[in-house]
Amino acid sequence: MRRSTGFHAIEEFLRSMKGASAATDAHPARILVSGSGPRIKEILALAEDLGLRIDRVSKAELYRLAPGNRGIALEAEEGQAAEEADLDTFLLDPPESSLVLLLDHIEDPQNLGAILRSADVFAADLVIAPRRRSAPLGDAAVKASAGAAAYAPFVLVPNLAEALRKLKQAGYWLYAADMGGLSLPDADISARSGLVLGNEGSGVSRLLKDECDFALSIPMAGHVDSLNVSAAAAVLMYEYRRRFPSARRSSAGR
Repeated sequence: MRRSTGFHAIEEFLRSMKGASAATDAHPARILVSGSGPRIKEILALAEDLGLRIDRVSKAELYRLAPGNRGIALEAEEGQAAEEADLDTFLLDPPESSLVLLLDHIEDPQNLGAILRSADVFAADLVIAPRRRSAPLGDAAVKASAGAAAYAPFVLVPNLAEALRKLKQAGYWLYAADMGGLSLPDADISARSGLVLGNEGSGVSRLLKDECDFALSIPMAGHVDSLNVSAAAAVLMYEYRRRFPSARRSSAGR
């Protein structure tokens, strides 16, 4: 169970659930509130429109459950996003042009949130992470995503290598982000692409590199020799979308 405390993150999550019943088993979520104020009233109005459960608690109880709150918190299942994602279902009929991200044990929740934010901006079709040894989609990640965690289709799998094999069988070309790889501007990229992003310290594991078709590197001219994984993810996704524009949005930003 995770709890989100940022006003923006809660609002975006609720807006993303419009058209679906928040009270169903598919969206087991509730609002915990101890405060008042204009932003809290707006959030409560959204929650009421969705039929979401609202529990009023004491300030002490809310602080115990969700430290750092501003008088309100959203409680949802761990890993729950508004767009329910499932790899096998997705691969039954994937788009001809589609971008899938695979996160190889990203452990920093700030990085996870930033990657999800970029995944929403650049219209990634799926973000896949392993169930073990990865940052949870908790409050820190949701806040870092600036609300994008409510939109980016996010799925947890027991085995990343098996997920790569399924993508390959479905016609995807797989690319590992690696400093020793082909220079991104010079590389051919498939319309159906899976981008593998590695752990903050060790990069993409040897096992997953061996499953990939190619490795891609980002040309750099500065004094540091690498980018933060979330920054690298944004660059790679931008280059993919430059070559294969998405019709999902007509303009960047929100």
